[in-house]
Amino acid sequence: MILSSLSPDWRAKLVKEIKRKAIHLSGLSVPLGILLFGRTVTAALIALALAVALLLEWGRLKGKIRLPEVRDHEEMKVAGYIYYIVGSLLTVILFDPMVAITSMLLLSLGDTVSGLVGSILRNSNVRGMNEKWRVKPLPIVVAMFIACLFIGYLSSGITRLPFQVYLAGAAGATIADTVAIVIHGRNLDDNLTIPLFSGALMSAAMLVC
Repeated sequence: MILSSLSPDWRAKLVKEIKRKAIHLSGLSVPLGILLFGRTVTAALIALALAVALLLEWGRLKGKIRLPEVRDHEEMKVAGYIYYIVGSLLTVILFDPMVAITSMLLLSLGDTVSGLVGSILRNSNVRGMNEKWRVKPLPIVVAMFIACLFIGYLSSGITRLPFQVYLAGAAGATIADTVAIVIHGRNLDDNLTIPLFSGALMSAAMLVC
């Protein structure tokens, strides 16, 4: 019913985003890996995945292969999935395992909610506009924050992180997702910044709890 009420262009955009976010959800393997195998083995597996992804990305940028789910504005530059894997690896290495688990859930699930909401709203692609410090529309900001807070609450049954900690994580993930952070003329990819911002703020919150 919702899809039928959208224009054909917006329906196509939503369907494409659903396909992309289905791949995005593969990041759930990181929290699972930490719980089953521990930090070291999980980091090693992510590093292996990164090596394979870099080979694929080299081939894509050279025009030797095509990856259909790459966004239009990423055609001539490193695509988001590389930043996703790099962010995952750094998150597992840098943060307490329970913080890393929550950070990766906020990336894989929270960013999925944000992407699906943004797929039916105008001006949601703030990183493709080449404008400094642009913020996504308010409905996306609200949806991302509420989703992340809920994810933090649900995962706290496993992580045992207190409310103040996953609240800080939700705030960090929301800022990273909804604000186009520009450094030296380059937008930081949210696949990298969501887990790192949320992990850093959760780690800081743990120090004062």
